[in-house]
Amino acid sequence: MSSVESVEQLHLSEDYTICDNLFPMRKSGPKRKISLEQEFLLIMMRLRLGLLIEDLAFRFCISAGTVSQIIITWVILLSKELDSLILWPSRNTIRATMPNCFKRLYPKVRTIIDCSEIFFETSSALDVQACMWSDYKHHATVKFLIAITPNGAISWLSPLYGGRASAIFIVRNSGFLDILEPYDQVMADRGFKIRTDLAYKQCTLCIPPSAVKGIQMSKEEVRETSNIAN
Repeated sequence: MSSVESVEQLHLSEDYTICDNLFPMRKSGPKRKISLEQEFLLIMMRLRLGLLIEDLAFRFCISAGTVSQIIITWVILLSKELDSLILWPSRNTIRATMPNCFKRLYPKVRTIIDCSEIFFETSSALDVQACMWSDYKHHATVKFLIAITPNGAISWLSPLYGGRASAIFIVRNSGFLDILEPYDQVMADRGFKIRTDLAYKQCTLCIPPSAVKGIQMSKEEVRETSNIAN
């Protein structure tokens, strides 16, 4: 299915709408089991609530196979149409939109990064199992790096990697380092041991202080950890 012709609008709030160019255009062939608006609701429930396919099939009175096809179609469509919303803002834009708490404590931060994992069906192939296994989640997963701006907007996403890939590996191989500019500061948790990698780009790393075994953190270190976490 391709993108749409219609210009009808689905109202989500008083001042924000999503145009029907997010809706797949009608095609010849079997009649749809549910309306476009219902399909849109279904995919939102799947993505936001994580409802099972069987549950959605029961709620919308359609077969599990139909639900699967709707999900595949909409995920491809949304990925294509919404990809342009993920932007890497200029340094001036970051400064202009930076929350006061960042201006006061971390005025040089350009981006905050972390890795996220999504459960993945376990493969019967042993080599694939080894690639996808996540020790952290104790399950097969796909992992990706996500970067956000200080005001919370998603600004960059990496390709997907098997759950076995470490955060450091993804940072080094995903292209993230290539988008940084000299003197950028990256905020991350202490699992991202990338200070040297950033130094090669003339960038710096902002992470919570690490507690040394047997040595209690100072008040300043505790306060710094709390500031970064919040």
